[in-house]
Order: sequence, then structure tokens, then C-alpha cells
Amino acid sequence: LTPPHTSLKLKIITMARSGALLSSLLLLLMAAAAASFTATSAFATLPARIPLSTATRPLPSLQHAYPAPVATSSSSSPPLYLTQNDKDSEIPSTGDPTIYTPLDRPLLAIIDIISLTIFAAIGKSSHSDDGSLDLIGVLTTAFPFITAWLATSPLTGIYSPDDRDNNVFASTALKVGKGWILAIPIGIALRGVIKGYVPPVPFMIVTLISTLVILAGVRILFSVAEDFFVELVN
Repeated sequence: LTPPHTSLKLKIITMARSGALLSSLLLLLMAAAAASFTATSAFATLPARIPLSTATRPLPSLQHAYPAPVATSSSSSPPLYLTQNDKDSEIPSTGDPTIYTPLDRPLLAIIDIISLTIFAAIGKSSHSDDGSLDLIGVLTTAFPFITAWLATSPLTGIYSPDDRDNNVFASTALKVGKGWILAIPIGIALRGVIKGYVPPVPFMIVTLISTLVILAGVRILFSVAEDFFVELVN
């Protein structure tokens, strides 16, 4: 049996390491938010590019001054006229892309990777006899969840632009929930394939709850820190 003072020492070590991880995460969030705001401000100061279609459009000539007749199928109907302005208006406009990948928001992707790694580290530390952390074991545990989270991101839209008009807590939690409900079950299945057995039900329940809390909490902190730097500068 483990002596009481040894058990208490292990708990203190585990709590201290968890606190150190959370402190490091908060510092990283503040640095990432500052970097994100700096990059956004730098791009905002760049001069707007002239669209290629506008730059290469020929100068108006006399042939555009008179509308050109367009033949119709019915000879009794009057001829239709199509001016240059009508031709320009028929060109479809390209909107914003609807598929977003981690490359669109790399800082946020790094934050998510760190969050899932912290989840794996806490789980490994709680199952360790002396509270130590095995780096290889932590990365092995986090790998299937990180892979599933990033691979499904184009489908779930977790790296789309944030909606600043709504409540930051509700909008962030909703976006995380869209990715969590698909990526985490796939991550559990990938872990089962890697381990060679079906994960136990308690592991599934703890994983689902803890990943949702950690991912949503860290993203909310990141959004709050980002808004803080924006208000501080403005």
C-alpha cells in the first residue's frame, strides 16, 4: 500500500503540473491573440489590389456607344439590344470561399492542437503511479484526436471567421460543438484502431466531456484575449 504522505505528495505534484500547463496555455493564448491582431492590422494597412478584370478592361470605344442588335427567334418581335453595361452586369461575382481549413487560421489551429495535447497530458498524468508524464505516450494519445479534428475541419467550419456581432461565448461554444460532435468520436475510433481494441465506455464518456470543456474553454479565452488586444489598441 502507498503511505498517506506519498499519496499526498503525488497529488500535489499532479496539481502543480496541471497548474503549470494551464499557466503556460494562458500565456500562449495572450501571445497568439497579440500576434493575430498584429497580423490583421498589418494586412489592413496594405493598399487594396486592383482586380485583374478591371485593370485589363479595354478603354471604351465608339463601338460601345451604340447598342448591338441581338437576333431573336421570333421575327415579329422587335430586336433586343445588349449594351456593354448589361454584359458587365451578367458576369457572376465570386463570393467568399465556403470551405475553411486550418491554413486559414493557423494560430487557432495551433491552439486547438495544444488543447488536445493538454487533454492527453492530463489523462496520462492521472493514470501514472508517480504523476510523471511520458511525452511519447502523451503525443500517441493526442495523435488520433488531433488528426480527426484537423481532417474534419473543412466539413465542420471550425476555422471560419468568427461572428463578432453575437455573444462570443455562445458563438464560440456552438462552433466548437460542431467540430466536437464529429471529430472526437472519429478520434476515439482511430485510437481503438491504433490500440487494437474497442475503448471502454468510461473512457469514451470522459473523453467526450473533457475534450468539449477544454476545447470550448480555451477557444473562449483566446477570443476574449483577442478582443482585449483589439480594444486596447483602438
